Amino acid sequence: MICLALDTSEKNLSIGLDIDGKTETLTEPAFLRQSEILVERIDELLKKHQIEATAVNRIIVTVGPGSYTGVRIALTVGKVMALAANAELYLASSLEALCPVKGSWLCLDNARGKRSYLGVYVDGQCLIKDCIKENQEVLAYIQEHPELMPIGDLGYLGLESPEFDVAKNLLERIDDKHRCAEPLGARPVYLKDDYEAGNFKITVRKTLPSDLDSIMEIEESAFKRPYTRKQMLSELNENPCAHVYSALVDAEVVGFIDFMITFNSATISQIAVKENMRGKGIGNRLLGQMLKDCEAQADPVEYITLEVRQSNEKAQKFYKRHKFEPVLVKKGYYDDGEDAVYMVRSIVHG
Repeated sequence: MICLALDTSEKNLSIGLDIDGKTETLTEPAFLRQSEILVERIDELLKKHQIEATAVNRIIVTVGPGSYTGVRIALTVGKVMALAANAELYLASSLEALCPVKGSWLCLDNARGKRSYLGVYVDGQCLIKDCIKENQEVLAYIQEHPELMPIGDLGYLGLESPEFDVAKNLLERIDDKHRCAEPLGARPVYLKDDYEAGNFKITVRKTLPSDLDSIMEIEESAFKRPYTRKQMLSELNENPCAHVYSALVDAEVVGFIDFMITFNSATISQIAVKENMRGKGIGNRLLGQMLKDCEAQADPVEYITLEVRQSNEKAQKFYKRHKFEPVLVKKGYYDDGEDAVYMVRSIVHG
């Protein structure tokens, strides 16, 4: 039986060849060059053992998660070879391929943007399906689960990993569980952010004029008496004390904050998040950006203030979680006659 293993999901190229139980593996750095050298390396390895490509009986490849292009390279070559040789095709997770079958493993890979691909595999069984997590969450998970051995190229987390051989691990997984019944239908696995669980990348940056349409939609759905477009433009372009930031997910504006810093205090004018994205940490990130700006001031900012409608209990709970305390009620503060709760957070920097 002749078996071939292929992986191009990350910076290294991994190839394994098993001939009746005798295994040889090859791993080499090939960042952005996998497509150039994969076929050549396969050919070299087969010729070394005097084997024709059409003599390969089984081929196993990784399907992701990993590099968008890299994952496709090994899968495409593996499918073509399997069809040409009438060989069986097997598919495995790129994370699963990091660990041996035996043992309790926390398999990790760099998903960029301060995030990790994560999967938990114990004695060949997947206990936590491959997913995306924030790196801070991953580090906390490692501390909470000492029974799991982290494995992978973990330098980006400041951790060390046991040695691993992806190609060897793949060859150990040529079994019925990994067999692909329809090779032509094999597809890469690209993990998407888990929006329901809040596992996605949030980018906060200064608001651009091109954000205005999205901000106005959020504004009008969030407030009883929303700012007009003219007022928002004034905040962006004319108010020298205003700081306006947008929160983006997948290049879409999903929230914003408008605040002012004057001398030793700061005031939140507005903060709002798109309705279907609320409760997912976006408001936290926007407030976090405000705190960074306050801490960066030459003159210490000692407290932050805001007004919130007395009927808006949900917003008041949000602010209390962020150390804001109600100080007084401003009677008839809003133009429709509703009272406002005046809240203060002390001390930001002092």
